[in-house]
Amino acid sequence: MYGSLFWIEWLDRLDRVLTSIRMDLTTLSSTHSARSLAAMQRSTRQLSALTHDLELLDPSVIKAGGNAADVDQAGGLKKALETTLHHLGDLTDGKDADDSESSRQKIAAVAEALRDSRYEAAMLLEPRRRRA
Repeated sequence: MYGSLFWIEWLDRLDRVLTSIRMDLTTLSSTHSARSLAAMQRSTRQLSALTHDLELLDPSVIKAGGNAADVDQAGGLKKALETTLHHLGDLTDGKDADDSESSRQKIAAVAEALRDSRYEAAMLLEPRRRRA
């Protein structure tokens, strides 16, 4: 298990990858090219690695405020990231026409999953009130 400094580094990497995916998604929605699809596939691999690394982090670091719900928030983040990965996989499988309605729906699903992932990460970092 890795401690607090690893959480900080992991969250920084997560922020960079989610931001990159959002920018790549914007590019992909306006221009379907092999290059933008390759960028999405690279981002998918990075997010997959981060999701795996989340399991290696020490959950006791985030429950320092004494709230057991914090560990559930880490689980919520993991679930949101897995959902994002699922939608990214659907998008990058390349079976649909570039400008099809199905492709637009998949892009919208990825965008929604990204918002959920960013929200869960923000909730994990939210300051906690300590009980007296």
